Parts: sequence; C-alpha cells; structure tokens
Amino acid sequence: MARFDKGIFGGFTGRLGNVVGYTLNGKPVARTIGTITKPPTIPQLAVRQRMGLVTKVLSNMLGFINVGFELAVIGTSRNPYNEATSDNFKLATIGEYPDITLDYSKLLVSKGNLPPAENAVVNILPDGIEFTWTVPADIDWNNYNDRSMLLIYYPESGEMIYILSGAQRRECRDFIPLAPSYLDKPIQTYIAFGSDDKKCVSNSVWVENSTG
Repeated sequence: MARFDKGIFGGFTGRLGNVVGYTLNGKPVARTIGTITKPPTIPQLAVRQRMGLVTKVLSNMLGFINVGFELAVIGTSRNPYNEATSDNFKLATIGEYPDITLDYSKLLVSKGNLPPAENAVVNILPDGIEFTWTVPADIDWNNYNDRSMLLIYYPESGEMIYILSGAQRRECRDFIPLAPSYLDKPIQTYIAFGSDDKKCVSNSVWVENSTG
C-alpha cells in the first residue's frame, strides 16, 4: 500500500503497483520494480561482488565515513556513504570475477583538499597504537593546527576504533590506548586530517603496520 504524503499531486511512500516511492535526501523518488528472468551475466556478477565487498567494509566504518566524506557531498544530492561507496568501488577492488578482492591499501575513508599525512608510521606498543607523521617545511601555517583523524579497523570482526579530532598536525604524533586483547589481532590503519574549524578534511592515507 502506498501513502500520499502531500495529497495526490505530491510524492508517495510505499508500493503502488510495480512502482515504489520513497524519500532520498529529502526529495521524493519513485522507481519501477522489474522482474528479472535472465541469469546474470559475468559483468553483472562482477559488479555485485565488488559492491558487496565495498559495502560490507564501509557499513562497519560508518561513523568515520560520515565525517570523512561529509564535506565532499555538500551541494549535491549524494550522501557520505554513497560517495564513499562509489569511490571505493573504483579504487579499492581488484581482480576478476569470481576472485575479486578488496585492497585495503587503496581504501579511501576520508576525502578532501587538505594536505594528507606524510611519512605516516604505525607502531604497536604494549599499551596501545601510536601514529606518527612528518610535517613538510613549506606547509601553510594554517595547517599546523589541523587535527588528526585516526581509524583502526579489525577485518576479522568488523570492529572499528577511531578518533575524529586528535592531536594537532604540528605534534607529529597521536596515540590510541587499547587493551592487550586488541593488540594481537590483524588491523588496517588509516590517518587523515581535519581543520580546526571542521570546514576541511584531507584524503586518508593507509598506513602499513606489523600485524599483516
């Protein structure tokens, strides 16, 4: 059953025959429900596999993605999650069907115009995980106050630990304290920067670590 939200001349929500109405980013949208009778082609199966890999990971990173891609969609009808999905579908999936895999080193979890982290290093310490980086001598002085955005992702469990406003860029170091049980698991680590006024972010950088 469909519900007309603003009378018969407005948008509707629900199913009306073979048409489904819903709201996307505040705008009424309608789409037709089709019946698929042919088996999917190899290219279609490849798209499904790539999309499945990307959405599985990004859905676990949603808290970070919503901030990392928020500024990239200002003035558009897209949302941060959709933008991140579209970018990483192209950037981070490799191989041919049925052996397509996700390349974590190419995964983008933040997108913007600030200078990215340079010479970033991750160290696994007895009481947590340390991120270090360098600051170029010729960087704009305004960027010295940028705040670190750190993400630790556990692929085996789908867990995520993150900081959205950490140490200043000028400090060249940040630290996330963790229990010992979180220090002996495989992780994927990322760093980005956000301006102090939260109006700009950088592209994220994947940082190699010793957990594999």
